[in-house]
Amino acid sequence: MRKRHSKNNFVITIINSWFIMDVLAVISDEERELLMNSKDIEMLLAIQRTHSITHAAELLFINQSSLSKRLMQLEKRLNSKLVRRTNLGVQFTSAGEAAVQTAQQIRKLTNDLQDTLAIDDLAVGGTLKLGCSIDYAQYKLPALLVKFQALYPKVRLNITIDYSRVIYQKLLTGDEVDIGIIRGEFNGPLIKRPLATEPIDLICQSAADRQHILELPYIQRKTDRHFQDNMTDWLIENHLPVLSHQTLVVNNLTSCVEFVRHGLGWALVPAIALTNFDGYAEPLTLNNRPFTRSTYAMAKSETLNLPSVAAFMDVLTAKSEPSN
Repeated sequence: MRKRHSKNNFVITIINSWFIMDVLAVISDEERELLMNSKDIEMLLAIQRTHSITHAAELLFINQSSLSKRLMQLEKRLNSKLVRRTNLGVQFTSAGEAAVQTAQQIRKLTNDLQDTLAIDDLAVGGTLKLGCSIDYAQYKLPALLVKFQALYPKVRLNITIDYSRVIYQKLLTGDEVDIGIIRGEFNGPLIKRPLATEPIDLICQSAADRQHILELPYIQRKTDRHFQDNMTDWLIENHLPVLSHQTLVVNNLTSCVEFVRHGLGWALVPAIALTNFDGYAEPLTLNNRPFTRSTYAMAKSETLNLPSVAAFMDVLTAKSEPSN
């Protein structure tokens, strides 16, 4: 006699089997209704990522009421409350955590199957899980992806854009990212391939402003600790006591350059952001050497064997060769 499953654990039991089609052939209509479809999976993962119904709906390009209705329908099918709303945002119940875990397993099994099938296909396919630093994504990634998709149209893109330190941690600790484009110096067990090295410039609105730098506000931005330490060392080396003067703090490189463009102060920025900058830019030295910032492609050694990752690495390194 076929073993019956409780409603709370049935979905997990089914998805952990490699014989899903065989199981579907023998389960009851009631049990089949418990299976999550692709929209349910994307909804749960979006809520997990944002902890917000509103932001999850924006991520999925649907309105909030439609997502709330879909969530209520899933809760009704599973006969379990999946989320609760708190002052800290949307939190999953224990049943919701189990549903999210199942959704992650479904996505992983699907991606693994597609990657396996892609190996047997002459055309490269599968899913490319790419992590990219915010600055590189802003200035370089779009053109790179256009070229990659033209060469490998069967590869699906799953892109995470965040601070380099966050992408690095995702590479180390899980399977959310297969390959990362990371700016700055991060040492560890990952395979690391240099992509580009660019100068760090002092920028201000005009050459005249450079002569009166101490009279202008210093514009800082959030960045990784290593680069922040380097900038502090440069300021000390050049006797620029910025802490005794007005300092503006912004949260991204684009804002930093725009503040300078409008004459609001001066800043230290990497050349990646200066393609369209028409003010004063002065390449710097640190400890009698050019002051630079490097960009790397990083991945686990076993990940580089995936067809989609190997193809992306080929396009990425080919694009970066002229600037190295």
